Amino acid sequence: MQDRCVLVATDKFKGSLDAPTANAAIARGLRSVLPQADVRTRGVADGGDGTLAVLLENGFEAVPVDVTGPTDEPRRSVVGHRGDEAFVELAEICGLARLPGGTLAGMRATTRGLGLAVRAALDLGVRRVHVAIGGSASTDGGLGLLTALGATATDADGHPVTPDASGLLRVAHLDLTGLDPRLAEVEVIAVTDVRNPLTGPDGAAHVYGPQKGLDASLIPEVDAGMVRWGKLLEAASPTFSPDTPGTGAAGGVGAGLLGGLGGRLTPGAPYVLDTIGFDADLAAADLVVTGEGSWDEQSLQGKAPAEVLRRAHAAGVPAAIVAGRVTGREGLPELGVRSVTALVDLVDDPAVAMRDAERLLEDAGARLGGWLTRA
Repeated sequence: MQDRCVLVATDKFKGSLDAPTANAAIARGLRSVLPQADVRTRGVADGGDGTLAVLLENGFEAVPVDVTGPTDEPRRSVVGHRGDEAFVELAEICGLARLPGGTLAGMRATTRGLGLAVRAALDLGVRRVHVAIGGSASTDGGLGLLTALGATATDADGHPVTPDASGLLRVAHLDLTGLDPRLAEVEVIAVTDVRNPLTGPDGAAHVYGPQKGLDASLIPEVDAGMVRWGKLLEAASPTFSPDTPGTGAAGGVGAGLLGGLGGRLTPGAPYVLDTIGFDADLAAADLVVTGEGSWDEQSLQGKAPAEVLRRAHAAGVPAAIVAGRVTGREGLPELGVRSVTALVDLVDDPAVAMRDAERLLEDAGARLGGWLTRA
């Protein structure tokens, strides 16, 4: 393996490191044991938090924008720009990680800042705007997004409603004629792997509301609000259906993007891997290393490392997994996984594994390099 090519392509280690930093640490460890090897790094993501960081490492420029956070506080953020495409990450703009003090705000959180970011993206003169909608803090159905872009949402008396879940309970009329006219010339694409519909037991309020701070007693009421909201979007955009898979993503933002802006959905992990040119590096690789903070039974369901494994397996390239913890190994041998390393197995305390993740990932890379020399 001294003169072979190793491709390191992990997702973020949530709570510890972003994907580029995690990959760099593993690569350092590999090079310490295999100095002649061609070790390449490609951060990967699936449309949730951390996706923008990966794209900024792969040709996108960070453009500063003035937006608002999840509880409508002014803040400075960035969007990605490359050629005729802009990339907006909801999690970076107004997601859970941006809640002041980390305090959930189930009824007050809004996607208004996301709309401001999309408007800033339009100022760049792009033809496509990709919007990653994972990691949201709100359950507003995209109400905040649309009003920030010029839509008007009012109650039964004609008064504007607040751009949050509270407003969603009162909205009776939706007028899209005031939307930024530049949207008609731009393709809007929601990046997500979530397939939930807008309403019902598998919808935005029931499935994701508790994660965003909605009290259990309010969930049926918010779901009923989503039903009314879905009908308003359907009336405004006859091709829209609230039953479309993905409309319930990010507290209903999927519905706002599809029904309000005429957008479409695209799976997150394949989009990111295609955008960063992953397959070109894979073609040269003799081994692929992937992973994330926690590898469990859900990791093979639409996550970025799973897409890495599938592509590697299809190309006949063996793979290794490095993760913070590993609680599920089913299906890995069938995908060509030859080695699995968990950081929690390298130390006695899981808290230490999170705190010292960068050092431990470098150690894991060195161990993997040693394994390669013996394989």
